[in-house]
Amino acid sequence: MNLTFLLSLAALATVGTAKTPGCGKNIPSRWPSAGSSASLNLPGTDRQYRLYIPANYDKNTPTAVYFSFHGASGTMKKQEALSQFSNSLFNPNGIAVYPDSKNGYWLSNPNADTSRPNDLDFTNDLLSHIEEKLCIDQSRIYSAGKSNGGGFTSVIACNATVGSRFAAFASVSGAYYDTDEVDGIGPCEPAERAEGYPFLEFHGTTDTTAPMDGNTKSNPKLPVIDMLQGWATRNGCGDQPQWASNETIYTNPLVKHVSWDCNGKDGIVQHYREGENGHCWPSTIGNSDYVKHPDQCPLGKYVYNATEYIFDFFEKYQLDQ
Repeated sequence: MNLTFLLSLAALATVGTAKTPGCGKNIPSRWPSAGSSASLNLPGTDRQYRLYIPANYDKNTPTAVYFSFHGASGTMKKQEALSQFSNSLFNPNGIAVYPDSKNGYWLSNPNADTSRPNDLDFTNDLLSHIEEKLCIDQSRIYSAGKSNGGGFTSVIACNATVGSRFAAFASVSGAYYDTDEVDGIGPCEPAERAEGYPFLEFHGTTDTTAPMDGNTKSNPKLPVIDMLQGWATRNGCGDQPQWASNETIYTNPLVKHVSWDCNGKDGIVQHYREGENGHCWPSTIGNSDYVKHPDQCPLGKYVYNATEYIFDFFEKYQLDQ
């Protein structure tokens, strides 16, 4: 083989993979070693986050990154235990990041601290910091969250600066507020991109914290269908999008799976409607949601793991670089 042909093969091998300045560097000494997690401070700020590095991390191999945002009054440590993004059974190869909010709430929640730098700035700066220190695949960065953290995931996707860095999004029991007039957020105006904005949503039919049909209390929440239809429209399904499929995947309890095919992208918006489940992160073995909130989570566990479905969904998407 001649040198030109070998160089061509090398170039083809890197298509779709975007390396960062952290490639080739050793893991910083105060950071967790491969196969573990630790709580860290973002330099130059008073913000914290928790970082997990997989056991098979290689400083020369661009690695996917999965953000997991806690719910209202939650913490980064609780979210790590709840979402299980550091569990190699679900995430054998990726880096997991659990950001901590300023005061227990994320932007969109009326109780959130909106002062600058705000949560969107923090997320953007945190991602850049991690890319400086670790070998990150910029085409495979993802965001998920529970409750207020799920709503904030939608806020991230709506932001042209921050959202454009993430390949796909997922929300569990999301609390979706009207953000048009919220300081630091504004209307949902994501950057245009060929890949669209894949969005996966899980919601229990008996959720009273973030009701499926929304509410009109002092801090009103939008109906889940409004949020889903909004993402279907932004992904090219038109002003009055219709789902492509609505199927029953479990009968006891009743679980419906709804999917939108938009602009040639099958299943780019998806939703799981969970019967007999409330404001809970679905898990086949149970978790802190089921222990601490039996009124919301009466079954004690569920028929599937949302985390497994989230990683399967994320695996389908990456950014063109």
